[in-house]
Amino acid sequence: MKKFTYVLWFLAIILNLHGQPLQAHYKKGLPAFDIIQTDGSHFRASDLKKDLPVMIVYFDPDCDHCETFIRELMVRSKDFTDVQLLLITYVPIQTVKKFVSGTGLDKFPGIKVDTEGTAFIVRYHYNVLQFPYLALHDRDGNLFATYESEVPGVKELAGLFVRK
Repeated sequence: MKKFTYVLWFLAIILNLHGQPLQAHYKKGLPAFDIIQTDGSHFRASDLKKDLPVMIVYFDPDCDHCETFIRELMVRSKDFTDVQLLLITYVPIQTVKKFVSGTGLDKFPGIKVDTEGTAFIVRYHYNVLQFPYLALHDRDGNLFATYESEVPGVKELAGLFVRK
């Protein structure tokens, strides 16, 4: 009976740990990034406007799901006029430039498309494993939602920021 009790306690602990939301393991604030923009200039976390929420989209230009999401974002970009939109990747800046011109993102000044190169500060901050990855931060920089691989519709995302 004593062994059975230990086994039950062990299972309860394991199941409880496994049931914790993954988000609990992420850092809650904005990463201290220094990313390179398509014009070669640097953009740092300290350059973000303090009074606006932030949506970080970590993506891979070769990811079909990412491109589909980004194209939806471009169509509904007016829904995000009060949100700072950062599209961040790890690929070389030349690849980013090609992606920006190929998708027409260069016509959307409200959407920043940048690379962190091999620094992986953003990627490790959020523990990104699959693309696209979305991190939503409120006006104070607090993380309030994350999505990985399976992301909600752009219209639904815009609604989340209305409340923040």
